[in-house]
Amino acid sequence: MTPLQGLGVSEGIKNNIMIKLFRNIRKNLLNEGKTTRYFKYAIGEIILVVIGILIALQINNWNERENNIYQAEKHLKTMKLNLKDDILQAEKLLSETQTTIDYANDFLEQFKTLKPVDNNIQMYLIYLMFERNIEVNQSGLNALLNSDSMSFVDENLQNKILNYYRYLEQLKSRELNANTEIKTMYEPYVKDNFYWIWNKTNPWHRQAEFYKDDPRTLEHIDLQSVISNKQLEVMIMNRRYQSILILQYYSNTIKLGKDIIADIDKEQK
Repeated sequence: MTPLQGLGVSEGIKNNIMIKLFRNIRKNLLNEGKTTRYFKYAIGEIILVVIGILIALQINNWNERENNIYQAEKHLKTMKLNLKDDILQAEKLLSETQTTIDYANDFLEQFKTLKPVDNNIQMYLIYLMFERNIEVNQSGLNALLNSDSMSFVDENLQNKILNYYRYLEQLKSRELNANTEIKTMYEPYVKDNFYWIWNKTNPWHRQAEFYKDDPRTLEHIDLQSVISNKQLEVMIMNRRYQSILILQYYSNTIKLGKDIIADIDKEQK
């Protein structure tokens, strides 16, 4: 029981005692024939009841407000955990996406004959197939919205929270575009035309480990055919472009998430 709830109980007991007292006085006045004084006490009793009701309503409003503030603080703590998880994911995805861009840049330098062709392009072809997905947990946000306690959060923080989750929707849409392009265009093309990169000479550590004991004779590894393929070059450029866009989204997600966490800490001091 909160202090306010205790106050409500105490006031209720006092009111009941006072009402019984007034009722007994009225009965005595009627029995004594003192009608004028009876009506005065009756009016006093009505006023007392009204005051009691108003006090009870005020206490109830106070209790409800305190409960909403408590719920808001609790849900903000959950949201803080959600944001920390988002940031950890975004930092990992940021690093992986930067590697994708670095590999694409080196690959394109070889397409343009600005660098000698090297065996790393076998690894690049595989690495550029990897999709990126951030898994967003919105349990804190959903709890805030479903409990109607969002209005008890600082208005500036409310706006930051809502803008953050709208931004994540944009990020998810951008990821979907990039991943769809990988699954429907890039990956099938590489597997159909450059299937021979799955061999023990591929610098990609998973391939090297898997094929290290393969006794079969290697197929002809034609790296020149890779960098002379204009269609593939366009796909690598697209993978680079999509990755640059997504990189910015991950970077902004980290900044926005940290900013909201700082504001939540201030709100709960």
